Amino acid sequence: MVEQVEVPDPEQEARIAELEAELAAQRSLRTPEPGEVHPGVDAIRAARSRALELERQLSRQSNDDSPRWFDVSPSSDELIEAAIEHLPRVALRVQPDSIDPGGLWAVLGAMQEFAEASGGAWFEFDGDFARWCAESGHPHALDPDAPGSDEARPAFAVEIKVNRSGEMIVPTFVQIGERRCYYIDDVAGETGRMHIVGIG
Repeated sequence: MVEQVEVPDPEQEARIAELEAELAAQRSLRTPEPGEVHPGVDAIRAARSRALELERQLSRQSNDDSPRWFDVSPSSDELIEAAIEHLPRVALRVQPDSIDPGGLWAVLGAMQEFAEASGGAWFEFDGDFARWCAESGHPHALDPDAPGSDEARPAFAVEIKVNRSGEMIVPTFVQIGERRCYYIDDVAGETGRMHIVGIG
């Protein structure tokens, strides 16, 4: 039996190298440190949009057909499973039946990007989720007015790893239509994730 050996395609390899070089250049444009000259939110947004497109092209060139979260549009019934599969830095701890699935999915995706930005070398960012939405220039950041803080300071059940008491006051939320999606930022904590703990 003759074993088939896959011969690399020189043109495809050259294209992948070209895309990777451009992607590296786009990733070099990061959120500036205090005191540095800011290139402008529009410039950062354009660079990062281009980088996302380059990642898609690289994925196709490498024959990797696994979709990114922004290529998926789950229904309410599919949201929890989709989040588990596509958003490893986000924990959806509530049933999402009562909220627009498209709006919630965009919020979860933004939180995934923020969590990656908070610890990665490319989307370097030092700040909370609301500030990231306002200042990062990321193409999947939410409208700066969407995140808010509830003066009533409601309490929700949480993972023991987030708070040993199993309950926590959570004023931070994202407005989705008429509903509020309450969340905890534990990206720097033991779980390393954003947690959706309530919908009100």
